[in-house]
Amino acid sequence: MFSWHEQLRSKGSVEPLVGAAIGVGMTAEAAERGGADFLLALNAGRYRVMGAASIAAMLPLDNANRFTDHFARREILDRVGVPVFFGASAFDPRLELDAFVGELAAAGYHGIANFPTSIHYDGRFRRALEEAGLGYAREVELLRAAQRQGLATFGYAKSRKEIQQLLQTGVDILCLNFGWNAGGTRALAQAFTLEEAADRARRIFSEVRQESPQTICVVEGGPIVSPDDMYRVCRDARADGYVGGSTLDRMPLEISVMQKTSAFKAFSVLQQADAAQSRETMRAARLTGIAGQSKAVARLLDQVVKLAGTNLPILIVGEKGLGRTTLARSLHALANRKGGLTMLNGADREVPPAEMLFGAEADFGRVRRNGALDAREATVVVENAGALDEAAQQHILSWLERGETERVGGSRSHTPQGRLVLIATPQDLAQGRLAGELAARLQPGRLDLQPLRDRPEDIPAHARAYLETIGEARQLGPLEISADGYRVLFAHDWQENTRELRRVVEQAAVLNEGRVIGSQVLRAVIEASDGTHGATTPLAEKDWILDALRRHRFRRGETATFLGISRKTLYNKMRRAGLLD
Repeated sequence: MFSWHEQLRSKGSVEPLVGAAIGVGMTAEAAERGGADFLLALNAGRYRVMGAASIAAMLPLDNANRFTDHFARREILDRVGVPVFFGASAFDPRLELDAFVGELAAAGYHGIANFPTSIHYDGRFRRALEEAGLGYAREVELLRAAQRQGLATFGYAKSRKEIQQLLQTGVDILCLNFGWNAGGTRALAQAFTLEEAADRARRIFSEVRQESPQTICVVEGGPIVSPDDMYRVCRDARADGYVGGSTLDRMPLEISVMQKTSAFKAFSVLQQADAAQSRETMRAARLTGIAGQSKAVARLLDQVVKLAGTNLPILIVGEKGLGRTTLARSLHALANRKGGLTMLNGADREVPPAEMLFGAEADFGRVRRNGALDAREATVVVENAGALDEAAQQHILSWLERGETERVGGSRSHTPQGRLVLIATPQDLAQGRLAGELAARLQPGRLDLQPLRDRPEDIPAHARAYLETIGEARQLGPLEISADGYRVLFAHDWQENTRELRRVVEQAAVLNEGRVIGSQVLRAVIEASDGTHGATTPLAEKDWILDALRRHRFRRGETATFLGISRKTLYNKMRRAGLLD
């Protein structure tokens, strides 16, 4: 017995064996990488990759043996490390079997399979083949010739008579075939259901193992078109494995090529969607006043665009001075809501916040009133949301959870139609001023604004936007900040965030006499606003350059752009600072 046979038997006892019946080198290599235990080089596989159905293998289109040998030697034999069985046709009456098998052995094939096979014929034509000596008996003789040459044998069979003939030859692998595959665009009508195939295989393999325990039993074709199908049949029939042809090349190729082509075809649609998204992002940046090149800003703008098109309630979380109110107002415009925009302060106690939001029924000393959220397509922005009393927060939570709530002093539920935007600080959440349940319910629509000190790379974008506005108003043309001026801005901690930055830039623009604002003017403005001299200590030039280089992974072009200087100037500064070898 061949060592490979014992190896397959041992492996088959642990996991199902998988054979790949293929017709092109690329598929052979892919099947091996996927774990195929052996390959069958069949003319049917070649016809499939040429665009024909597997059944073309049964037609007199070419010399089947020469056709198969031609592609198998060039594309498969020397490129895979698993056994390769040659699909040999015995139909040609001129074929001298022993000489032919000797040529295949010399070429390096590991074994022979009887394919194309007469098992796919029936009726009068099949009887005529058998009577002429060109039917299944000749295929069995071909397998015997392979054994005489020391080659392994793989036998296709459908009926018990064919199986018995194979067992008499001592075939190494017996494949119970259920006909051409059912799946894909070239599916054929099936003689068996999956359950019937499993039951038939179970009964046949039980008989085979009683007579020839060493024979490896595998299944192929018919209703088995997926790994799940294979598992069911192999499990119920106790088969050693499965051979896939169309299921491993034609069907996956059809699906993959169809999906990929469809994806490429959809490129123009995706391109239009990307362009629309880009336009919306630019519009969002303009309306919100959010500027910069950091990942945090890009992520925030993307969230703003996506949330604007929904009806989700919004929770804006950030320190003061980051433009939270401007962002909240802009959401109303970005959403193209036709209702009004109402601004409320959670700390205002003149009218209970719950009444302002949801309305109130008439009571002693109180007239009936509608809430700000009752208006269809309205947007209600609540600043200082952490200052909302418990009653207001519970009303909001009830509305968000149930989609309806009661007016203050009433018992009948109604459904507010507006959109709620709450503005809070990180401390409001950390210290529980905004109820944990309410904050959790608002999480899908939460927008977090990072402090400016945590994203200094966004300082130039904000500063340039402020300068552009001032320059247009004064009709002086564009104003600029020098590189050493930006160094001063980068060194400051910006406790009041962009609000403070705007104040500093605008004041420096007023005090500066030219078009370029330098470090002295900016430092003077910052020190004056701090109320102390020397409160801001600029970075040393070497540290300033090193910090910028690290931010941009030492890409000099990007670093120079970030610092607002030319590559040549950056190079000279690096040389003077001893940063070049």
